[in-house]
Amino acid sequence: MQYVHTCYRVLDLERSKEFYRDKLGLELVRESPVGGDATNAFFGVPGDPEPRLELTLNHGREEPYALGEGYSHVAFAVADLDALAERLEQAGGVDFESKPHAMSSGTRLFFVRDPDGYRIEFIERR
Repeated sequence: MQYVHTCYRVLDLERSKEFYRDKLGLELVRESPVGGDATNAFFGVPGDPEPRLELTLNHGREEPYALGEGYSHVAFAVADLDALAERLEQAGGVDFESKPHAMSSGTRLFFVRDPDGYRIEFIERR
């Protein structure tokens, strides 16, 4: 078995592409129509040949999606947590749920929310 990717639906694909590509630094690997009803955008971590995040825009949708009570977050490991947090703050338009902090285990992390409210965790791994 091999993990391939995570997919979730977004309300405004251009806004989401700008967030994931321009603010978080993911690469837009490809974008493709799904019939005439939807568009998928696949993002990858630079250097990883496989896209790990799929965003789906269902054309004609006007109301935000309910995130559900079971969804928690997606997570990325980063080498310099403070530098990333500073870069995101300077970029503006990023909703910080928490600032970089250490857990009781010593692990440092922080959370942001994407334009649709999905939670994203960044964990420092040096």
